Amino acid sequence: MLYFIFTVDGDWGEYFDVELTDEKRLPKKDLLLDLLQHEIDLADRVLKGRFVHFIHTSPRVRDFFLEKDFRKLWKDIVKNNGDTGLHCHEDDPYKVYYHQDSSRMKKVIAERCAAFRKAGLSVECYRSGFLGFSTPMVRILEENKIYFDFSCEPGRLLKHEDQLICDWRGAPESQYRMSYEDHCKKGDSKVWEIPMGASGNKYLYFEKSSSKELDKIAFDLKARSVDNKGNIVVSVLSHTYDYGSSAGRKDIEDKLSLLKQHGRFINLIELKKLIS
Repeated sequence: MLYFIFTVDGDWGEYFDVELTDEKRLPKKDLLLDLLQHEIDLADRVLKGRFVHFIHTSPRVRDFFLEKDFRKLWKDIVKNNGDTGLHCHEDDPYKVYYHQDSSRMKKVIAERCAAFRKAGLSVECYRSGFLGFSTPMVRILEENKIYFDFSCEPGRLLKHEDQLICDWRGAPESQYRMSYEDHCKKGDSKVWEIPMGASGNKYLYFEKSSSKELDKIAFDLKARSVDNKGNIVVSVLSHTYDYGSSAGRKDIEDKLSLLKQHGRFINLIELKKLIS
């Protein structure tokens, strides 16, 4: 059987625009509250609330998304059958990236988990900005009681000049328990990797894949699950900034409806039951 977990990275477009001034790259509260409500409404309508919103934190904005109005939305997501996770953008896009700095990541993740949980928020899963990851992250997530990671895009090697951001070459293309020695291999850690759905160097990444490509990926994954007589669990990726127009929202809704023809969307509660 093929299972999907729909995920939304809580980023806004200006964050990535290095041509803007620092002030103009900051998030706009009212706009983001509106986009987030669209996320919740769409997931409720199409997936009965089943999705993961990864809450953005970065050197540019540490606690912005812990303000009262946002906290209400995060709690609404969980009440409505969804989940929230931690999305660490330890970077200044297209300039500097800290995802391979394990001492920094250890400190940031511990501090953010404590702050989120103190605010009454659920933090059971993680995805880094730019899908950055390193093997020491497996133990860092474990130490912070995060047992699901969604940072894997199988085959991805990303560098900026001489800076390594991530290397997912050789990683499995369906759910796996991560190794302490190599995050791209199966092992006996407590952290499960839920990779992005992939086939033929294409991914279940709404921003970068057409409906035709998504259909082919999902078809291949379902066929693989039948051939292997086992369950495949993969993630599907979109971003908060994708919800800024009615056309964008319709595109997301149509793509979700397309994927539902091939598999079932689940939340973290259902995922835990499935892998147990």
